[in-house]
Amino acid sequence: MTRRIAGILASIAIVLSLGAFAAPAASAAPAQAQPAQGSVGLCLVIPLGSLVYPICI
Repeated sequence: MTRRIAGILASIAIVLSLGAFAAPAASAAPAQAQPAQGSVGLCLVIPLGSLVYPICI
């Protein structure tokens, strides 16, 4: 019985030590910015009587 408990504790210790080594490496990596798909336009529309003059960037 003690041999089985020791085996279980050893396997838990191995899993926790692997998690301790893997977690800081994964969390220490900076977040990568994802490029935007598509485009954004900003337009200003100036009405000049019957003429409409749009200015877009």
